[in-house]
Amino acid sequence: MGAMQRDGGMPELLKRQIDRLETAIDLSTDWLEIQYLMAELDQLKALYEDTNSEAA
Repeated sequence: MGAMQRDGGMPELLKRQIDRLETAIDLSTDWLEIQYLMAELDQLKALYEDTNSEAA
Protein backbone atom coordinates (compact mmCIF):
# COMPACT_ATOMS: atom_id res chain seq x y z
CA MET A 1 0.00 0.00 0.00
CA GLY A 2 2.86 2.41 0.70
CA ALA A 3 4.20 1.92 -2.81
CA MET A 4 0.85 2.95 -4.27
CA GLN A 5 0.89 6.15 -2.25
CA ARG A 6 4.40 6.96 -3.42
CA ASP A 7 3.51 6.29 -7.07
CA GLY A 8 0.31 8.32 -6.79
CA GLY A 9 2.09 11.21 -5.09
CA MET A 10 4.92 11.51 -7.59
CA PRO A 11 2.95 13.19 -10.38
CA GLU A 12 1.46 15.67 -7.88
CA LEU A 13 4.93 16.52 -6.55
CA LEU A 14 6.26 17.00 -10.07
CA LYS A 15 3.26 19.16 -10.96
CA ARG A 16 3.91 21.41 -7.95
CA GLN A 17 7.60 21.68 -8.83
CA ILE A 18 6.67 22.63 -12.41
CA ASP A 19 4.27 25.28 -11.10
CA ARG A 20 6.98 26.72 -8.84
CA LEU A 21 9.49 26.85 -11.67
CA GLU A 22 7.00 28.59 -13.95
CA THR A 23 6.37 31.18 -11.23
CA ALA A 24 10.11 31.68 -10.66
CA ILE A 25 10.61 32.21 -14.41
CA ASP A 26 7.82 34.79 -14.48
CA LEU A 27 9.33 36.68 -11.53
CA SER A 28 12.97 36.53 -12.59
CA THR A 29 14.67 39.45 -14.30
CA ASP A 30 18.06 37.74 -14.80
CA TRP A 31 18.41 36.29 -18.30
CA LEU A 32 20.86 33.59 -17.25
CA GLU A 33 18.68 32.48 -14.35
CA ILE A 34 15.67 32.30 -16.68
CA GLN A 35 17.62 30.09 -19.10
CA TYR A 36 18.65 27.78 -16.25
CA LEU A 37 15.10 27.60 -14.88
CA MET A 38 13.65 26.93 -18.34
CA ALA A 39 16.08 24.04 -18.87
CA GLU A 40 15.13 22.59 -15.48
CA LEU A 41 11.44 23.08 -16.31
CA ASP A 42 11.84 21.19 -19.59
CA GLN A 43 13.46 18.28 -17.74
CA LEU A 44 10.69 18.15 -15.15
CA LYS A 45 7.98 18.31 -17.80
CA ALA A 46 9.61 15.41 -19.64
CA LEU A 47 9.77 13.43 -16.39
CA TYR A 48 6.13 14.29 -15.64
CA GLU A 49 5.05 13.15 -19.11
CA ASP A 50 7.04 9.89 -18.74
CA THR A 51 5.43 9.26 -15.35
CA ASN A 52 1.95 9.85 -16.80
CA SER A 53 2.57 7.57 -19.78
CA GLU A 54 3.79 4.77 -17.49
CA ALA A 55 0.67 5.10 -15.33
CA ALA A 56 -1.62 4.75 -18.35
